[in-house]
Amino acid sequence: MKVGLLKKVGLMALAVAFCAGCGKAKPTADSLAANWPTKSVNMIVPWNAGGDTDIYARILAKKLGDKFGQTFVVVNTPGGTGIVGSKTAMVAKPDGYTMLFGHTGSNTVQQATETIDFDYNKDFLTAGTAIQDNTYTVVVKKSSGWKNLQEFIAYAKANPGKVRYSQVYGTVTHYVGSKMEETMGIQMNMLDVGAGGAERLAAFMGDQVDVLAANYLNVRDYIEKGDFIPLGVCSAKPMPAAPNIPTFKSQGYDIDFPKSYEIKFPKNTDPRIVAKMQSALKEITEDPEFKDALAKYCAIAVYRPGDQSVEEDAKLVEAVKKALKED
Repeated sequence: MKVGLLKKVGLMALAVAFCAGCGKAKPTADSLAANWPTKSVNMIVPWNAGGDTDIYARILAKKLGDKFGQTFVVVNTPGGTGIVGSKTAMVAKPDGYTMLFGHTGSNTVQQATETIDFDYNKDFLTAGTAIQDNTYTVVVKKSSGWKNLQEFIAYAKANPGKVRYSQVYGTVTHYVGSKMEETMGIQMNMLDVGAGGAERLAAFMGDQVDVLAANYLNVRDYIEKGDFIPLGVCSAKPMPAAPNIPTFKSQGYDIDFPKSYEIKFPKNTDPRIVAKMQSALKEITEDPEFKDALAKYCAIAVYRPGDQSVEEDAKLVEAVKKALKED
């Protein structure tokens, strides 16, 4: 009798537990999007730690963490001039917990040169732009003997193919080198001496190349000491960090490349999550503290919503294609 009673009690308990479990509503897509993020988010940076992209990603990650109350983890995934990390983000689970932090300096040029088998605009959902670094500066060493752009051009014209230029195919260095040849009427020897900024700087200082194009941050100290001679800045306007360095445009050469840093999600991510990130980017780019943090590295806060980023990037891709065809 007691055994039968225990069995009945046990069955009733199981039934109650089962019904209790049935009564709990499973999270819906609406609730998941509304509550995002509920855990840490991976921000893939497709370059090594310590470079400009990594630095800006960490500044933004801190602000996003403050905004959402979750940790945004910078995950450096270098390789293939940014392609490895980008593809890693592209094929990640589209749940909002993996995103890409990249820049147009590689994205648009890779698209234009067709060095990738995917599309940065069509195969991602772009939340928007948060940062721009319009300080890409072309420098030569003091030991070269060239004191300015005019002396450099004169030598390059008199010695076709002799000037060695540090180029990474499919990046902004590729575009800048091609535009220099096109607009200045010169021919340089394009050499790949490393994809990372630190590698290329070391090769330049080690006399493996004669000309280097880099973010001003990476060459600022050498310029201020007089070891490097700046030939021009690839921007429409002088950079606030060093307004005395002339742009190429002010010297008569149409070389301008806005390097924008953007957040992108895997293609099938819930658009509501992307919209939340877009709203956060707008708010953060208006934050004086964020602006001050970027200013230390010669960058500026620039907000472009996702659709504007995609539209302007597509135009930049076409401009790069045209420039490279004319080269």
